[in-house]
Amino acid sequence: MRFLRKTPLTSGELEGDSVRAGSPSGGVASSPRGGPGRNWRSLWVAVHRYTGLTIATFLVVAGLTGSALSFYRELDGLINPGLVSLPERSPDAEPMDPLALRKRIMEKIPGWRIDSLVLDHDPQFSTVFWQKLESGDWRSVFVDPYAGEVLGFREGSSLSGGISYLMPFLYQLHYELALGKTGVLLFGIVALLWTIDCFVGFYLSLPPRSRLRRESRKSKSWLSRWKPSWLVKGGSLFRTLFTFHRASGLWVWPMLFVFAWSAVGFNLGLVYTPVMKLFGTGPDAHGQLPDLDQPRMNPALAWPDALEKARDHMAKEAVTRDFTVGKEGWLAYDPSHGTYQYRVHTSRDVGTRYPGTRLWFDGNSGELLSFRSPTGIARGDTISSWLFALHMGTVGGLVYRIFVCVLGFVIAGLSFTGVYIWWKKSRARRRGKSPS
Repeated sequence: MRFLRKTPLTSGELEGDSVRAGSPSGGVASSPRGGPGRNWRSLWVAVHRYTGLTIATFLVVAGLTGSALSFYRELDGLINPGLVSLPERSPDAEPMDPLALRKRIMEKIPGWRIDSLVLDHDPQFSTVFWQKLESGDWRSVFVDPYAGEVLGFREGSSLSGGISYLMPFLYQLHYELALGKTGVLLFGIVALLWTIDCFVGFYLSLPPRSRLRRESRKSKSWLSRWKPSWLVKGGSLFRTLFTFHRASGLWVWPMLFVFAWSAVGFNLGLVYTPVMKLFGTGPDAHGQLPDLDQPRMNPALAWPDALEKARDHMAKEAVTRDFTVGKEGWLAYDPSHGTYQYRVHTSRDVGTRYPGTRLWFDGNSGELLSFRSPTGIARGDTISSWLFALHMGTVGGLVYRIFVCVLGFVIAGLSFTGVYIWWKKSRARRRGKSPS
């Protein structure tokens, strides 16, 4: 970060918007006589200004909650040490067999239906089994996989349940403003506006071409005239925030776009899916599953047989599709389709935190119905897998998660400074003065 020129900005330099200061002085870029170049640029300045004001509050919420969610499990463990985190055990300690653990938990909780089988356990954290309630909320039971003991329950994500629900609540706030489907749609629209504004802001940081007509051949190069847009300049609070807003947006621009467009993918598939189809997408793996008139609650394949069948299917797919299978993730049964889903880590995964390769097979016959992997099927699917992995911080290990955490604060900071600059300039215009 470099600070230049300690003198205050002049009225001409402050005339422009916070990110349109493309000229070295930071002033308004226009045609010599205020021609069409100025009008076109002014239009995009207005788009950037009012789009930014519209989405600012949402991005502050998304940025700050996203910073916390990059360390979701660790923070949840600190808040709930007896529920989420496990006591330290000897290096040779082994968790219970997954099938035996599932059976024991069902015996300990009469009436509890567990439609999942967790096949991999983190020694630091409890194992979680889920159940979807009629209300649409999820009920989770936290289990010590070594002792086979139930540690506790959590239902839904409302803070009315106390501080132990803080992290689930932050997740709902980040994803849907804790407003359900309405929040999902609202955040999807915000993400789309943010994506568009990423390109508008970048365009406004560029040195305007109209200046080329007025400058001699001995003038500074295009890159040297763009360089000040990347620098933070001191001299006053306003000047520092003004240039920080412009420069920081350029520093992390690729990641701003990644997070904005991937958020469209999470929340607004109506827009995201047609665009990504232009790059090529594979068949809809989930859409190929059968729709049953009535849920099939009890499949013919028992869990031990289903696990054996799942492993056999995945081994054959690995040979056919040329990938290697790593650790198992989980096996789950879906009564609405009457199918088992099996997820594992493979060489086609993006990142190592979560198993990404999966297949579905019939719960009665065991017939393979569908397969999906994050990469290796279609270019558009591979791009989406990387976008989502970058958004969720499941690649790059601890270093990247720290980066995501910091980026969340930068996103919030861009929103705060953008609103401050607009407010300062609006007040200055009313007084007929320059902000300082």
